[in-house]
Amino acid sequence: MVERIGGVGGLGPIRDIGEKQKKVEKSKGEIRKEKLSSTSKGEVEKVMEEARRIPDVRRELVEEIKKAIESGNYVIDVENIAKKLLGGG
Repeated sequence: MVERIGGVGGLGPIRDIGEKQKKVEKSKGEIRKEKLSSTSKGEVEKVMEEARRIPDVRRELVEEIKKAIESGNYVIDVENIAKKLLGGG
């Protein structure tokens, strides 16, 4: 009767692989959370507050463009648009 299989490492490495596999599977389901330093938190909060102050729609610009369109004075610079689309400006 064989009680132990010989060879390099015996059965030890097989058990280790099983434990490592369990740890990997467990870590796959966890979300990694990074900690921010207090300085970084302050900077993030400041930027978020500034972003909240910016209106979703710049009403003055919308009204200006609307009036220009209605009066027929709105000019579309197709060359400038093409340059921007192609990454040139």
